[in-house]
Amino acid sequence: MKINILATGQSPDFYEFNGEVVTAHKDGVTEEYDFSGMPDGAKFTGADPVNGVPAIRNAERVDGTLKLTLCQQVGPGHWEESGEFDASEYDPDEIHVKMDRTKNFAGKAWALTRQGKEYA
Repeated sequence: MKINILATGQSPDFYEFNGEVVTAHKDGVTEEYDFSGMPDGAKFTGADPVNGVPAIRNAERVDGTLKLTLCQQVGPGHWEESGEFDASEYDPDEIHVKMDRTKNFAGKAWALTRQGKEYA
């Protein structure tokens, strides 16, 4: 499974992966999304939220590979998506989205991880 993470204003606290089942966690509430039955060529947008927060922006299966777009909440700063990577490399305690430090902004940059706000 390949994932790409968007920098967003709201997101789950973190995700877990087990095969093609994704579990999103938000404030002690969990939601499971099972993509194991998704056929090749299929596209999906807009999963049910977890605790009122969007968890999965879209999913598609391309040449047998499941590709998901997920979210990571960020604060001040100019943020970019993570770029596609293997779900086995996902660490819920890391900032996966990228901050563009060449642009000025007000405030202290942070992103949400399983540990809470991590300052960039």
